[in-house]
Amino acid sequence: MKYKIETVYENDDIIVLNKPCGLLAAGKVANANEQNLLSLLKQSSKEVYAADKLDKDVSGLIVFAKNKKTNKYLAGLSESGKMIKKYYAVIEGRPKEREGEIDKPIKRGGSGRMSVHFNGQPSITKYFSLRYLKGATLIELYPLTDTRHQLRVHLYYMKHPILGDRLYGDLSRQENYLRIMLHAAVIEFEMPNGKKMKFKKDPPKEFVDILESLD
Repeated sequence: MKYKIETVYENDDIIVLNKPCGLLAAGKVANANEQNLLSLLKQSSKEVYAADKLDKDVSGLIVFAKNKKTNKYLAGLSESGKMIKKYYAVIEGRPKEREGEIDKPIKRGGSGRMSVHFNGQPSITKYFSLRYLKGATLIELYPLTDTRHQLRVHLYYMKHPILGDRLYGDLSRQENYLRIMLHAAVIEFEMPNGKKMKFKKDPPKEFVDILESLD
């Protein structure tokens, strides 16, 4: 399958892309015919590194570094919470509080699935409800830490899984949606020279179509 990949910004140190849903950002692919975003970038660039994370079925902004020095710097920003990210998500039901903070540690299980666990990695997510829908809510999410599957696990723990999340939601319900309703809309950070970078990207059409069907 061919994906349309939009370059949002590029300079000598970074490249910011708008990743489509269904394309792995980096790492092992399921079969020999599948590609990931990092391997596609390496076809035209001698040196490129995955300086950011984005799950395969999540769409939106992702940053790659074009040299080792920048990659190390960006990784440090992400780990320290100095890389600001905003996501849009559509979740099941309606949270009791219109806004709040989920401060629960997350640990990887033997199956590779992540879960809230007292002995896990400290993980904090802020959320703000934007619009109430039919049996669902459109929310903004701000991860203050950088744990694997953090947003998905925290919302599942709250008993408000993200629509279309077949890993952390009820499969019989989540199969009704063509994709996971999670999109990385904003990314903001400061370069080593002090230049402030901020990028925004609205959710793709298939996200909006599902959202409108619930309105």
